[in-house]
Amino acid sequence: MRTQYSTRPREQVSAILKREQRYLSAAEIHGLLRKSRQNVSLSTVYRTLDLLAGKGEASARVDAGGETTYVVCDQTHHHHAVCRKCGKVQDVSCEAIESVASALRTHHGFKLADHEMQFFGTCGACK
Repeated sequence: MRTQYSTRPREQVSAILKREQRYLSAAEIHGLLRKSRQNVSLSTVYRTLDLLAGKGEASARVDAGGETTYVVCDQTHHHHAVCRKCGKVQDVSCEAIESVASALRTHHGFKLADHEMQFFGTCGACK
């Protein structure tokens, strides 16, 4: 069901991110939309991805080639485990990392503003 702020292109881009569960570039998403005969322009895909990332519904990263890629995310703070074989991304809770942040404050007087962490390896399906 669409809300007053939802558009068909936004739903289509979001559906691809949810289905794929891996980092995708705007061009890759656009290609998947075209393959499924969805008429969405590349510029609309870029705008939609910027909007989703701004709302915290998608996470962006720059890949090794310098291209920004996106993955669907929930809005709680978490990290990612990325499979190097299939590219699937799994959310990882950050309870253990919070203890590191606490130690930085307690033992070093460091006021942590933000942090990012990703784990790379092989997922259970690709073992």
